[in-house]
Amino acid sequence: MEASRPGILIVDDNDDNRFTLNLLLETDGHERIASASDGQEALSLLKSEKFNLVLLDMMMPGMNGDEVLKAIKNNPDTRDMPVVMISADTDTEKVAQCIELGADDYLPKPFNPTILRARVSAALRRSSLRALEYEYLARVEQEKRLSESLLRNVLPPEIVTRLGNGAKDIADYFDEATVIFADVVGFGRITARMKPYEIVGCLNRLFSEFDKVADDVGVERIKTIGDNYMIVVGVPTARSGHARVAVKLGLDLVAASERLRLQLPVPFPIRVGVHTGPVMAGIIGTRRFAYDVWGDTVNMAARVEGAGTAGRVLVSSATAEAAGSDFQFDGPHKIETKEQRIIETFFASRRS
Repeated sequence: MEASRPGILIVDDNDDNRFTLNLLLETDGHERIASASDGQEALSLLKSEKFNLVLLDMMMPGMNGDEVLKAIKNNPDTRDMPVVMISADTDTEKVAQCIELGADDYLPKPFNPTILRARVSAALRRSSLRALEYEYLARVEQEKRLSESLLRNVLPPEIVTRLGNGAKDIADYFDEATVIFADVVGFGRITARMKPYEIVGCLNRLFSEFDKVADDVGVERIKTIGDNYMIVVGVPTARSGHARVAVKLGLDLVAASERLRLQLPVPFPIRVGVHTGPVMAGIIGTRRFAYDVWGDTVNMAARVEGAGTAGRVLVSSATAEAAGSDFQFDGPHKIETKEQRIIETFFASRRS
């Protein structure tokens, strides 16, 4: 059968009835017509071929018409296929039973060509509309999946879920989280003689490695600004032990940059700054939106990072205290911020 044309399956145990129906349908211009003499043969054909309509006799030996109808409607592959029951039996109760089982219409015997044409046309039209509906819904679902995929590339999964559930103004306050900044030391000097595509390639390689390190501990990157990489542990979902996770992550970022020394055209040494405190987080923008974190804690983490040393992780006293005894802390080292604040900091290292 040519799949581009509507297919009709005639199911009737009577040879004359099948011949008559086939002739009437061919006269109306239908070309994709198949027939079955019993229910089992019909179900076998339905497994191997796609039809747009089934004309099904109600009274057949062996497997009766209502049993075939149940089998069609219970099969996910065929349940939406229009079925028109045909029978000389005018028992309205039996006809109503078939309609309740999922039949779309009823065609009495002997066949009236005008009524046959009208009911076949109506059933095929419903089949066509149903196919268009499924095609539309499939496109909508595909677009939805694509949209969610794109969102998950720029937003944390928890935020994507909230947006999908109808949340509009997402703004949260966290009593405590730990902010990490990693920055390439001497970036301007290192890249002064590099071509733009080389700079982008190196940063992409470096930050992709950072993303893997962050993914390993279930932390989302918030953003990159030039050669600066920002992560927050404990956002968008509160997390116990966030300071300890953040210090370990900072050390892992430094180790990752060291691993790339021989793989990049030039070394990209980094320094890491970490600070713990309250933060606010939410969606910024409406068209080109982004999930961002802000507050004094973010500013202080940036100041700590700026006072750091290449290849080391500098943490504030708040982070050192919250991280506990899992690390060694060298300090305190007092730094003065541009806001004329004095912060006690410590260089973190792993315990030997």
